[in-house]
Amino acid sequence: MFCVVTALAGCAESRLAGSLVYMEPYGLEKFDCAELKKRYAQASEKVKAQERLMDRASGSAAGPVVNTVVYGPDYSRARWDQRLYGGEIERKNCDPAPPLALEPPH
Repeated sequence: MFCVVTALAGCAESRLAGSLVYMEPYGLEKFDCAELKKRYAQASEKVKAQERLMDRASGSAAGPVVNTVVYGPDYSRARWDQRLYGGEIERKNCDPAPPLALEPPH
């Protein structure tokens, strides 16, 4: 079972694999636009945080393994949530989610 979940987690970018791995009763219908935007922003921040961790791990020899095993599932889940909430924002014809503030260059 673990092998199946791991294999699907790596492919969670697709809707089918994502729905199989992350199947939960989200109850998105009950969320208003403000709540959806808040959750979208949280998921987007989680994606950025995971990307930063993955970039840092890439500098080591074990980076690809660490990224796949340790950070990959959390990153896939955050991307799935981001797409889920973004799709619901579009479906409900809410104003687009506000763009996230970009970090200033160093």
